[in-house]
Amino acid sequence: MKRILSFILVALICLPTFTLFGCGDDAKKSSEVGYVRVCNCADYIDLDLLDEFEEETGIKVIYSTFGTNENLYNELVINPNSYDLVVPSEYMIEKLAVEGRIQPLNFDYLTDYQDNLSDYIQGRLNDIEIKEGKYAGNKISDFMVGYMWGTMGWVYNTDNVNIEDVKSWYGVFENQDLSKRITIKDAVRDSYIIGLAMVYEEQLKLANSVEEISAILNNTNQDAIDLVGERLNSLKPMLYGFEVDSGKNDIVLGNIDAYVAWSGDGAYAIDVAAREAEDEDGELIAEENIRNLSYYVPDEGSNIWFDGFVMPSASTNYTNVYKFLEFISRPENVIRNIDETGYTSMVATDEIYEEIVLGWFDESEDLEEGEGITVDLSYFFGEGGDYTVTVSEESYGRLMAQYPSAEIVSRCAVMSYFDSYTLLKVNEMWEKVKGQTFPTWVIVLTICIVAVIAIIIVLIRHKDKIKWLKLPQRKTTYAERKGLKIVKVENLD
Repeated sequence: MKRILSFILVALICLPTFTLFGCGDDAKKSSEVGYVRVCNCADYIDLDLLDEFEEETGIKVIYSTFGTNENLYNELVINPNSYDLVVPSEYMIEKLAVEGRIQPLNFDYLTDYQDNLSDYIQGRLNDIEIKEGKYAGNKISDFMVGYMWGTMGWVYNTDNVNIEDVKSWYGVFENQDLSKRITIKDAVRDSYIIGLAMVYEEQLKLANSVEEISAILNNTNQDAIDLVGERLNSLKPMLYGFEVDSGKNDIVLGNIDAYVAWSGDGAYAIDVAAREAEDEDGELIAEENIRNLSYYVPDEGSNIWFDGFVMPSASTNYTNVYKFLEFISRPENVIRNIDETGYTSMVATDEIYEEIVLGWFDESEDLEEGEGITVDLSYFFGEGGDYTVTVSEESYGRLMAQYPSAEIVSRCAVMSYFDSYTLLKVNEMWEKVKGQTFPTWVIVLTICIVAVIAIIIVLIRHKDKIKWLKLPQRKTTYAERKGLKIVKVENLD
């Protein structure tokens, strides 16, 4: 028996190794027959482009999706040869590079991408340096082909929320009319940075550079963690709940009036609410039922994030990978992905400016002289060029969700990845914040009910051993004790 158990144990230990060998053979086969394995977030690409890439190149795309950066990380740890390309966020790319789980790209094969990438984006990516591991000293830009980027801010119902409320992270929570009408992210990193912005609001207002803002919004000492935990805990009485993906639907449906959003989801919510201004027959909906939404990045600062394609270290499918990356970075394909997802590409060309920025947003012809807000986006599309756009005050928030102004991004910081020790401390804080989501009396009542049920179950299972639960037994007759069979019973007078 011990030998059998030992064999099973060894087999279980070796199972991951067997899986990796199998994937290694699959990777070789994929390269030979023309495959590229891509893993991306859900709803984050125009799927028709994948078919068109196959038709153009003969290379089949094996496409799959993941839920969170952490889910993707676990997959790459367990099975490092699962994919040829994955699309994590900048902090996870940094972590993967530190651990040697991704490889630098050869940009000699990516000339179109290099030519079309925004200089501003390139600069921000070059500011993120790998500080540990075999790639220490490399920049994050050495590992990724930039895909989408954006900010984090408030999406709010302009009919119920004042602009002054959303100008700060905490301002929304001071408006008692919004009690149970607010959601924040059910994600430790996103909520942690909001907590830091609230705790150090005054210091952020005095900060004069991205470096100063970044230092404040990446503070992970124990005092900061404790203060953030206290602040986030104090918000719970005002919250409708924590969410990851449902906020954009809740605000369109009218369940909430404000929620913390990634800019792309904010753009989506605003667009859906605007479309709902007409019913299926094209008839205008009653004005009182229309929800006017907007987007605002609080003045003290926020998070700026970057998602990009990276190549896991175990993949050797170079030819197909570079062909796919060049294809997905073409301006005409970039436009289609922006249109499909609502997010903003890191690629910046005149074609994109004209079709997306001017085509979607510019209202200069509809406004009287002196009306509207003019925004200069040359910081993103190219210094020295005329990349301005004029929008109405009502449309300004929607533009900022898609293409934030230079002033906004100058107050946004990239969050660094948490090492294992820091992540443990921050997660402990987050578990305490999330732990008590019900009133104390509900928790006590629930515990009592569970205890009573447990006692009943124990009593039922052991009823034969508990004297006071036993039923009195019937006394047996002389005939039953002797095993005699009663044939006839007569009554004697």
